[in-house]
Amino acid sequence: MNELNLTIPADSRWLLALRSSLSAVGAIAGLSLDTIEDMRIAVDEAFDLLAHQPRSLEAIMLICNIEEDKLNVRLEGKRSFSPQQCVPADAETARLVIGTLVADIHLEGDSCGIHSVCMSLPVSGLSHEC
Repeated sequence: MNELNLTIPADSRWLLALRSSLSAVGAIAGLSLDTIEDMRIAVDEAFDLLAHQPRSLEAIMLICNIEEDKLNVRLEGKRSFSPQQCVPADAETARLVIGTLVADIHLEGDSCGIHSVCMSLPVSGLSHEC
């Protein structure tokens, strides 16, 4: 299995744990240091997008999956169960910023805003085994 699942509190103080884990996954996938830094910046933007939606989050889950030719990264917000009135925030700026850093991006949302950001980057096939 080539997958990492990490759940952190939806608090920016935990972003370092998210970034560090992503760096390790990027190294295992064989990404260059520059590409790893681009992915870390993309995850920062995705975290910020998820954390600033109208519906509050309890946690954010990082799911990384290494395939033969690409690294898939998904950030998923675990929403609180309290009912709220929602007016979704505009996600287009975040989509554009993240899109300059990764090969593919897909935002998932509903009437209460974005709840998942899926990204992928090609890998060179030079992955390191642990």
